[in-house]
Amino acid sequence: MTRPPERSQAIVLKVSEHGESDKIVTCYCPTIGKLTGIAKGAKRSKKRFVNKLEIFSLLEIHFTPGDRSTLVRIDQADLLSAFPNLRSHYHRYNNASLLCELILHWTTENDGDENIFRLLIWALQWLNQGEPLTRTVILFQIKLFDLLGYRPHLAGCINCNCHDHHGAPYRFSTSRGGLVCRRCHQETVAAHSPISLNTAKLLHKAQTMPHNKISRLQFSPSSTREAMALLKRYNSDLLQREIISWRALS
Repeated sequence: MTRPPERSQAIVLKVSEHGESDKIVTCYCPTIGKLTGIAKGAKRSKKRFVNKLEIFSLLEIHFTPGDRSTLVRIDQADLLSAFPNLRSHYHRYNNASLLCELILHWTTENDGDENIFRLLIWALQWLNQGEPLTRTVILFQIKLFDLLGYRPHLAGCINCNCHDHHGAPYRFSTSRGGLVCRRCHQETVAAHSPISLNTAKLLHKAQTMPHNKISRLQFSPSSTREAMALLKRYNSDLLQREIISWRALS
């Protein structure tokens, strides 16, 4: 029995060619979660799919679920926002690719989250508008960890709750998911990412601030480097895999 067609908003995370004329498209949808579909004839389409099935695009897709497979058939796509600057600027493209790759690995089918969907749209809009790239990537990840249930403990040392200069220099323990002060640090230094008190306070503020105020946070070059290194390692350790898009940012 053929299942009825459905529709959903979707952000394109990945596109690959399939055969001579088709495309395989992986999206993130607010209520469905990660969704992968085949768009028949997409490479030859002059109406249904032309300039729509592109990475980063915000679409409304019309699709038919498969009877025996999680692969759906994408019948039509309506473009809601193309975020064109993300594909025409090298550094914006690389940073946006990182965001999409993180969503690709952190999410699953049939497990949608409207807050994650809105967070990704917010970050892509910021990058498209030319907001500071690394700051956007840092703030996106801090908010994403909250939504995923992996909020790093940045309010103080995870052992003694110290959060002042007496505990500096701090380290971030990816295995424990939080700060460790100088007095409580007992593990091998190489196992932890160094982080200054100022960077820790900035990231903690980002956790508690709403989106409409978060742009007030300013990261110095040193805080940017520390935050990016911490988040890169935290992602990789939790996912137990390399995030390929980081290579273009290093």
